[in-house]
Amino acid sequence: MFKQYVNDEQFNLQINRFINDYYQEDNRAQADLELMIPRLEDANSWYETWLDFAKKREDSKDYDLASVYYQAAEFYVAPTDPNKEKMYQKYRETFYKGFNEFDYESFQIPYEDSYLPAVKLLTPDAKKTLLVFGGYDSYMEEMLKMMKFIKGIDYNIIVFDGPGQGTALKNGLKLIHNWEKPISTVIDYFKLDRVSILGASWGGYLAMRAAAFEKRIDKVIAFDIFYSGLDALKNRMPEETYIGIMQLVDNNEVDKTNSLLEKMMANNMDLSWKLTKGMENTGESTPFDLFKNFEKYTMHGIGPFINQDVLLLAGQDDQYVPISRLPQIQQELSNAASITTKVFTKETGGEQHCQAGHRELAFNEMKKFL
Repeated sequence: MFKQYVNDEQFNLQINRFINDYYQEDNRAQADLELMIPRLEDANSWYETWLDFAKKREDSKDYDLASVYYQAAEFYVAPTDPNKEKMYQKYRETFYKGFNEFDYESFQIPYEDSYLPAVKLLTPDAKKTLLVFGGYDSYMEEMLKMMKFIKGIDYNIIVFDGPGQGTALKNGLKLIHNWEKPISTVIDYFKLDRVSILGASWGGYLAMRAAAFEKRIDKVIAFDIFYSGLDALKNRMPEETYIGIMQLVDNNEVDKTNSLLEKMMANNMDLSWKLTKGMENTGESTPFDLFKNFEKYTMHGIGPFINQDVLLLAGQDDQYVPISRLPQIQQELSNAASITTKVFTKETGGEQHCQAGHRELAFNEMKKFL
């Protein structure tokens, strides 16, 4: 279940994301949290606290927990800080030491002048294939861990980092909106005729975009719905503030836009993280350029091209995606073969972004759909 640990909304989401879906009944993690929570006050204390406990858990060979803690420690570290890369590498190192849920094979799929890292989870006698990817800040290893919730389905599962994600980003591949390109590359590499796809968080948009233009996809899962990249910046921002920013952006007031947003970032850790992470993902160097870049990430105009079976998942209290987008998405999917929708509320559980704290509810819907 989703728990309120601290007063900061994003801190709460991340703690639930990293801990609750896997370690709610785990005495090790719960004992650690009791000591950690009082120390979490700002980005620096967040980093230092998670890192302290990551080292302790690695020393005691609790690699599964150590990897979670290293990922949490890395979350708010600035891309220019060398500790970010160190945390990422420690996260991956400890993750694979502790990952034994599936038999798997690792791949490096050639892409442009680099590669997309991928892991194929092997399901004996499986006849179908599910491609899985994250979104704005998740790594392929985080998605691998989630696959325990759908273990046993009649699919081989291929999880990969696309451009702007994980190791692909570290190797210089920046985030792109035309996600059909990496999807087609993965499909070609494995010589597949049909695939289903699952995109998490920002990946909910990426999955829809890919389905619109890659017709070897037969089923598409938006985990959760994600209509527009700008929604993630607009949500939780006063409407008049957002309107003012967009007027500056639309009028190409570069200096005024950057000055305003930089002042806001100095006083808002959540907004600072969103914009800093966005610039890291896309390669843009200013908040103005990032806003212009994000305008490309929209479902506007592509809905009618999606003619596959679609599963739309949504959390009523999602802090990044307004639930008001759901009827618009349903309406714009005018040619979908079928549309299955599940809205999670406080009453059902799973009302948060990507059902953090209640992931199993989302994956139960996916199993039914697939």
